Amino acid sequence: MLRVVQSMSVRASVIAAGLLVSHAVTTVRAEDTFESEVRPVLVQYCQECHGPEGSTGIRFLSAEKSADIASDRGIWSNVAMQLRNRTMPPTGPQPSEADRLRIATWVEGALRSTACDVGEFAGPVTARRLNRSEYQNTVRDIFGVHFETAELFPVDGSGGEGFDNNGETLFLSPLLAERYLEVARQILDDVIVTPPLERSFVSKDLLPGREADEDDSIEMLPGEAVSRTVSFYADGEYELEAWIKSPGPEDRPAADILVDGSVARELRYNWSPSEATPRRAIIPISRGQHEISLAVQADSLPLRLVTVDIRQRTVEPTPAKRSAHFRLFGSEPGDKVLLPRKEGIRLLREVLNKAFRRPVTDGDVELFLRPFDQALERGDPYEEAVRSALTAVLVSPDFLFRIEAQPEGAGPVPLSGHELATRLSYFLWGTMPDPELRHLADAGRLGSEQVLTDQVERLLDHPRSRFFARTFIGQWLGTKDVGGRVAPTLNEIQHFYSPKIAADMREEPVLLFQRMLTEDRSLLEFIDADYTFLTERLALHYGMPGAVQGNEFQLVQMPDRRRGGLLGLGAMLAMNADYKRSSPVLRGVWTHETLLGTRLPAPPPETPRLPTDEEHAEKKTARAMLEAHRADRACATCHDIIDPIGFALENYDWLGRWRDVDSAGQPVDAKGALPSGQQIDGPAELREALLARKDDLVYQVTRKVLGYALGRGLTDRDDCTIQRIVGRLEKADYGTRTLIREVILSKPFRYVESGEE
Repeated sequence: MLRVVQSMSVRASVIAAGLLVSHAVTTVRAEDTFESEVRPVLVQYCQECHGPEGSTGIRFLSAEKSADIASDRGIWSNVAMQLRNRTMPPTGPQPSEADRLRIATWVEGALRSTACDVGEFAGPVTARRLNRSEYQNTVRDIFGVHFETAELFPVDGSGGEGFDNNGETLFLSPLLAERYLEVARQILDDVIVTPPLERSFVSKDLLPGREADEDDSIEMLPGEAVSRTVSFYADGEYELEAWIKSPGPEDRPAADILVDGSVARELRYNWSPSEATPRRAIIPISRGQHEISLAVQADSLPLRLVTVDIRQRTVEPTPAKRSAHFRLFGSEPGDKVLLPRKEGIRLLREVLNKAFRRPVTDGDVELFLRPFDQALERGDPYEEAVRSALTAVLVSPDFLFRIEAQPEGAGPVPLSGHELATRLSYFLWGTMPDPELRHLADAGRLGSEQVLTDQVERLLDHPRSRFFARTFIGQWLGTKDVGGRVAPTLNEIQHFYSPKIAADMREEPVLLFQRMLTEDRSLLEFIDADYTFLTERLALHYGMPGAVQGNEFQLVQMPDRRRGGLLGLGAMLAMNADYKRSSPVLRGVWTHETLLGTRLPAPPPETPRLPTDEEHAEKKTARAMLEAHRADRACATCHDIIDPIGFALENYDWLGRWRDVDSAGQPVDAKGALPSGQQIDGPAELREALLARKDDLVYQVTRKVLGYALGRGLTDRDDCTIQRIVGRLEKADYGTRTLIREVILSKPFRYVESGEE
């Protein structure tokens, strides 16, 4: 097996190459391999364009020794990518699939093995918008209200290492900015209890202005109207009342109330011997500014208008809203504020310190006092002035984005205490730093490794760390969409595969990881755990009646090795299957790419697809169809790697249930031969074979956790950090909690630099 080895901590620096070569290859020095096996193939197909005198400016074949590769890392990384994607050579003779993959893998391994030659890479600053979950959690922790963002915002795209917290995909479009403004208003509607609106306008205050008599009434002729623009502070029903003087006992004047120019209600008056006669209407009005008008009907007699009154019909706020209001204001709804501006400054400073995740300046506070002051000047209640200021806070870039200072000059620069607290808190809790982290950042103590280590332990011990377990596992494995977009719970199969079973499937891997994380259990349990977590309905689905009583998750030992670890997960097995048919190919690809980090190319464009069961009158087994498929050597190159692992999982049907007979009615054949020649039969032997590749698993999990923690795509320069973490994990029995701690203590997590060069 071909390997490029620098130290014991990088024994797996070439992963796929050993799988691609069906015969034993003697390990040779990297220099000899490059000169004898890699460069000759590249010269054969790439010399004309990329040789020392090539027609392009990218002359990577000027490299004559493997050491030359490290000096042009970016170019050689691109060479490997182009080979895998079959985009180079663009025309003319082409290397074989085996040569493409062998050379791409060798180049990637060579880059990995030399990653530490130039030291660890901290990585660039990325201004990153809060994703949906982070936004939801942060608002919850600032205001104490819970709401679901899934219905309010579009799905966040994933990038980099495959997670939705990647800064390269979390941009802000104009449409999304408008949506944030709408949602900010909804949030504050659930938090702030504004005093009920009560406004009274004497006739001379209405527009167009006109002279009033000694009784403050004005004459209005048929067809005439007066109006006033009014701020309404909440959606609801409002009582609008107009007082008039009737001309005489025989007169019956009529008028219309209009909202924004549209007739809302008609008012008909009877004569009254009293000085003025009221008529009222109950009208639903939405929050915001509206023009309220009173218009005398064209066929009515004249009338004299005295006043127009507006009163909000009160609705008692819920206990949750009263609690949120008290949390924000420190007082009960309706309590009088004696010094509104002074109290507004205090409240704003408190919210801004949380929302901006850093100490705020007087200038920050002054900026958001502007809408506060404007609201007070136009006569809005104190609570509405606060609402105006906080609406601006919730659409501010300092809130919506996690912003870190751009370093000056070259080389890594340590993050500030508050930047580090923010990274740590969003990594493990998906929300803003709590008071203890903010206090340590204020005191400048988070730079201490011991203090930081203690905080990692505290955050992991808190129930909020379940956010990390659920988000990381669901996105890394792809199981978060099971039951919906992936392996949907269709009506025709819900009698045995229901939404509740799908939800249990999604939760099963989360609980596995949470236990590993809580107890610092070995990362190798991703493969060889002899337990799982089951509910009664999930146990029945798996064909294990009596294993669990009740539908609360329970830890269940699995001595028969049919379940346990990621390979026995119903979610993984169902998401990597076709409708009513298992898929050795999908399961093999998932195991290689997701679990082991093996980079497999997409099938060539001309590759024929596998037929469906309906297209096969003979109902051939999956094995028989794949054997026919591998008759094409271009297909066999990858399928010789993929299929043996998929065959070993054939005892699981398309929904992850154990079976001894396949969909074609034949006894399940779970045998396979790995490229190394090792024979395996069934999931238990597959686990043993994969444990022999534990370095690949640990490297892959470390890479994924680091990418998730940093929120950016990793480059080959990050391999140095990964290797150092893996080396420490080897000495610590591959502890899961140890991995999290080492990622947080790493240079890329604690430092930043301007770029790669």
